[in-house]
Amino acid sequence: MKRQVDYLIVGQGLAGSAIAWELLRRGKSIHVIDEPGNTRASVVAAGLFNPIAGKFMTKAWKADGVFPYMEQFYSAAEKIFNKKFLHLLPIYRPFISTEEQQQWKIRGESEELERFVLAFHEAPTFDQVKDPFGGIEIAHSGYVNVSSWLFSVREYLLSKEILSEEYFKEEDLVEGESITYGDFRAGKIIFCNGLAGLKSKWFQWLPFKPLKGETLEIELESACPRLFNRAAYLVPSHKENIFNVGATYQHPPFVDGPTEESRLDLKSKLEALLAVPFKILHQDWGIRPTTPDRRPLMGAHPRNKNVIIFNGLGTKGVSLAPYFAHHLADWLDGKGDLSTEVNIFRFKALYSG
Repeated sequence: MKRQVDYLIVGQGLAGSAIAWELLRRGKSIHVIDEPGNTRASVVAAGLFNPIAGKFMTKAWKADGVFPYMEQFYSAAEKIFNKKFLHLLPIYRPFISTEEQQQWKIRGESEELERFVLAFHEAPTFDQVKDPFGGIEIAHSGYVNVSSWLFSVREYLLSKEILSEEYFKEEDLVEGESITYGDFRAGKIIFCNGLAGLKSKWFQWLPFKPLKGETLEIELESACPRLFNRAAYLVPSHKENIFNVGATYQHPPFVDGPTEESRLDLKSKLEALLAVPFKILHQDWGIRPTTPDRRPLMGAHPRNKNVIIFNGLGTKGVSLAPYFAHHLADWLDGKGDLSTEVNIFRFKALYSG
């Protein structure tokens, strides 16, 4: 006899973990299928979240809703797991000129950005960085210990016997009024398996951009009072005085594995940012599934409404995953429509059937 569940979830990266946790909180029955080691893009992520970002340092998309919900989501999970995932810590961005300093003085007082600006400094403030023109401290920022979060969710799923650590074989999936796969029958299946999901027969028509990122692990002589971010970010790890640095952004074609070019690029950016010596310990890499409009991919397959996708979170997965897992779960519960900004219907013209 088939084991009946409400949802099968393929993938246990940031998207898969968030929707699995959200559905469990709502009393839904789920089973997750995830190949060990298949969450590389999530695992190597430093987990940085920043409400003011981008080349022109504007307020992040949906920041007023995304960031409060993210804090609530991880804080609630911390109480259940008795572990610390969410680290709220201001980001300090040094100015590189008096012109930038004055521009930020004006912008920081605007109604749009005021709540996200913690402090404005017109003079050097932190010894660890080169900031002759001062800098700005950004509030509601910080980092999530991604490895700890994913590991904790994984251990919980295993303890409840609702995770299969195996490769998903799409040829074994049988579609219909319900979904059958192996020993399971489910109402719906949700694909959260990154690039693999976007290459599947159901969703390969969606436009996606694989984006390779490389990071460094470095050692400093002492801790830092803030997160530093200027061309490169500096985020604490779980080890004392060890920091994650990143990230590069490489579009195809690219080669798998870390490269000397990226190592030198990040090293150069660190030298421009830091006023203290550092030691490079390790280099890592991952490939993120991104989208042309930098919006997640969510919704049902045009032909089979039981086949769902939750993917394409890009470089902001730690902040977007909780918020949109909640949004997706509401939609699955029949509580409103998916936002047109994230619904894959926006790309329906690309679907040929």
